[in-house]
Amino acid sequence: MSSPIYRVLIEYGYRKKGSLRHYKYKRIDTFVLTNDIEMIKKDANLNSRIIRQLKSGNKEMDIMFKTIYVEGQYGYTNY
Repeated sequence: MSSPIYRVLIEYGYRKKGSLRHYKYKRIDTFVLTNDIEMIKKDANLNSRIIRQLKSGNKEMDIMFKTIYVEGQYGYTNY
C-alpha cells in the first residue's frame, strides 16, 4: 500500500547545542510522508537531512522551525 508524499518548504533556525548566540536561519525544500505540522517537526529523517545540509561536524545542533508550509501532495510512494 502506497502512502502520499507532500512537498514542504521549511524555514528553520540553527545553532550549536548549548550556545547562547542567536539562531542563524536557512530554508530547505524537501518531501515528507505526512502533512501534520507536529509530525514534521519530530521527523528524524528531516532532522538528519537538515544537519547534513548544514555540513556541520558537530551533530549536536539546536533546530528551531520558524515556518513550515505544506505546498501540497506531490505523489505516492512506491512501497
